Amino acid sequence: MHLMNFYKRISRKKRGWGRQSLYMLVIVVTVAPASHYVLNRFSIGIDPQNYPCLPEHRIYLIDKMDKDIQKGKTFAFRSEYISSIAIKFIDGVAGDKVRVNPEETTVNDLMVGEGLLLARESGHTEQELQREGIIPAGHIWLMGRTKVSFDSRYWGVLPIENVIGRAYPIW
Repeated sequence: MHLMNFYKRISRKKRGWGRQSLYMLVIVVTVAPASHYVLNRFSIGIDPQNYPCLPEHRIYLIDKMDKDIQKGKTFAFRSEYISSIAIKFIDGVAGDKVRVNPEETTVNDLMVGEGLLLARESGHTEQELQREGIIPAGHIWLMGRTKVSFDSRYWGVLPIENVIGRAYPIW
């Protein structure tokens, strides 16, 4: 009940245009920079695919200022091979040994993917995609978590400058 009385007391006060304008100016000066910062730093990523490559989540908060590359974390990126912004796990960084064959993909001898189900759709044969090498400096290896993920198995390493930011799963 005290809250209602407080509201009534405040709402009865009449303020002049000068005082009201000052209050509005303070609000705008406070809220505008904060909202500008939030809108420039963060964006929402939604996975519209029928068969998502990260099956546990569909909505991500992308922090465009968090580009600290970490293996095992999800990141948003742009690639010439994917028409929109994509989100995948970073499974390999510079210096890691990658091996791709028709049965599995490994990074430092740990399996990170199975098969090459999208070989034909990517315009290659499984034999053409089979390779082994070291991830060069300034590049990363990105993977989804399903057999039908279109990822580094098909297009190789990605330059770090293509990373947009860390993608935090929301839902």
